[in-house]
Amino acid sequence: MAENSKRLYVKVANDIIEQIKQGTYQIGDCIPPERKLAEQLGVSRTVVREAMVYLEMQGIADIRKGAGVFIINDANSLNVKNNLPEVTPFEILQARLMIEPQLARFAAENKTPELIEELSNCIKMMESSMFFSEATLRHQASVDADRQFHKAINRVSDNPLVINFYEELMALHMAGDMWKRMDELADEPASRGQWIADHKLIFSAIEQGDGDKAYQCIHDHIMNVIVEITE
Repeated sequence: MAENSKRLYVKVANDIIEQIKQGTYQIGDCIPPERKLAEQLGVSRTVVREAMVYLEMQGIADIRKGAGVFIINDANSLNVKNNLPEVTPFEILQARLMIEPQLARFAAENKTPELIEELSNCIKMMESSMFFSEATLRHQASVDADRQFHKAINRVSDNPLVINFYEELMALHMAGDMWKRMDELADEPASRGQWIADHKLIFSAIEQGDGDKAYQCIHDHIMNVIVEITE
């Protein structure tokens, strides 16, 4: 816990908890907006969003979309749970940002007919999932197609170490309570078909064998995901 407690989003959350204990914030109060908090504390909105979700997971705050973050517990009698995730959603996205553009470049430069067919089928699945009437099925199908798309690109490396590392990374992605809550707050972008256009651009670059374009398209896509769940 000592090492985890130094993580920036935990420090921000602990600062809010101390302010609650000191009476700065009371039950029913709305915490200042993320943008304002980020400016006051000198951190990114990403860190503030993680801190707010962490406070909600601890039962201290309630995030009401469109209204704000409200204090629902005075924190003095609360036994804060040690349920910090091993890695946060944004840390996973940062790791993907460092790795996946290069994998996309390699895939474009080493594409095969099988890869092109698989990526094309994944996009068709993403598009088809939008017609499902059941929200749960729509979410599951769109997310599954998304994962298959990125895994197919990774497998082109044909490097067991790279493949295993990426599989482990993706096993962490979109898993856990923190990711689930952030995805909900963003209205589940994959279920809304938000990423279909991004994946079509990535597919087109790989199909054309344009490594530089594939690199940029997947970089832009992951940055779009970061922005979507931050805003």
